[in-house]
Amino acid sequence: MKKSLNKPYFAPMAFWLCVVAVLLALHGFADVEVPQLIYFSLAPVYLLVLFIFLYYFFCWSFISVFPLGEVGWKRVDYGWLLLASLALISETQNVRTEWFQSDYRLAESHEAATQRRLKAEIDDLLGPDHCRAAATAHSAADAAQVNELCQRFAALERTAQGQLTALSVGTVVQTLDELRARYSAPPVLAWLGRLDETLGDQRKARGEVSRLYQLTRATNAETVYRYFVPVLLVIALALRASKVTGEVLLKAPRKRKVWMIINRRMVIDGLGFVRGARSRFDEALHNWRVAKWDVVHLACPFLPEVSAQDTRVAVAPGFYENEFQLASVSTFEQCGFVEWAARQSIETLYLVGETDLALIERVRQWGETAKVEVLVRERI
Repeated sequence: MKKSLNKPYFAPMAFWLCVVAVLLALHGFADVEVPQLIYFSLAPVYLLVLFIFLYYFFCWSFISVFPLGEVGWKRVDYGWLLLASLALISETQNVRTEWFQSDYRLAESHEAATQRRLKAEIDDLLGPDHCRAAATAHSAADAAQVNELCQRFAALERTAQGQLTALSVGTVVQTLDELRARYSAPPVLAWLGRLDETLGDQRKARGEVSRLYQLTRATNAETVYRYFVPVLLVIALALRASKVTGEVLLKAPRKRKVWMIINRRMVIDGLGFVRGARSRFDEALHNWRVAKWDVVHLACPFLPEVSAQDTRVAVAPGFYENEFQLASVSTFEQCGFVEWAARQSIETLYLVGETDLALIERVRQWGETAKVEVLVRERI
């Protein structure tokens, strides 16, 4: 049998493959910010082109080259369902990011509140009002330490509204360990204790904000995976569409007519009107091919040459026409034609222009067994 790609779905598949290649080449040499393959997920026209190509590719693969039976097409369901499921997995990322948005905003508000509380607690001891009232609010020893702290941090930067800036808060926080070792006045120690508690709450709040931030953002892997989700869906849909086509052809096959040509030639009666017979044959074969009926070629090297009284007309196989090899009449059942015909839905086989009686009789026997009508005309 001729091992070629001349199957009904090959030509459209090759055409759309060229279209895909052109699109990739255009974007591959252009100044783009994303990989060229990702372009197939960015525009509907690219996805449509990819879908058409994949549809013909799957039809060519599973209908023409490796034809599937009823069970095989059922197993294809596992394939397209798996691809569709992989595409839908990306939706879990969207659900997660949306779900934790409110928690993230609440955590940000709580962190801002702890920052405001920290500023207020720093001002509880170092604020201008408290520094002025330190002499009357505390004992002389305690007031001396408080005043020393007030003088040390008197130059802290403040906003126009009198609040400490973030830089000033950081300056105080960085000196807390030193302050604990240097000052022992109860008001100062109580103040340091409150600051430690607030700083602990702030660290927890920042940790929660960081955790929720990660949950509301897609990871790099999820972002890259999301680019290929449309492509996965297109592959799944193309596989599903080819499955429908295959099952329709399997359950409602089109009755086919087949013209068998032996040794790439046709025998024309040479006793008269050769030119007219040749013209009728050319027109008949042309009309047959235009109607898209099947033509198969069977190579039989054991057959004798055409007799001198007959005319031999060469017939070149068409691109979509299968060729088979037959070693002898006795091995007809083992030739590739019989195996190929068993997968088809052949209604009528025409054997025209062949004079070998043994071969004609063997083809007729096969037709009776396969329930195919065999019409024979030895000469045209």
